[in-house]
Amino acid sequence: MLPVIWATFVLCAVGGFLAIAAYWLDVQDRPDFTARVRMAWSAAIFLFPVSIPAYAFFGGPGWPRLLKVAAFLPAIGLTLFAGFLTGRLR
Repeated sequence: MLPVIWATFVLCAVGGFLAIAAYWLDVQDRPDFTARVRMAWSAAIFLFPVSIPAYAFFGGPGWPRLLKVAAFLPAIGLTLFAGFLTGRLR
């Protein structure tokens, strides 16, 4: 079971980095955001397990379903990483 969990973790980690990049680039490319709002959403990147799904569903970017699902990859990756660190996933 461990190889499947590791493979899932790797996919979530790589997909999470892509989701973070997509989020940040989308925030910077929004012409309807003021500079203050753009800086606030950019600063929210430090809370990425929460801010990326919040932006995907409530920020109004109009992301396709695939990116909305990918918005949860960083949180899943962090959860799996925490499971590895604590020894819950063996």
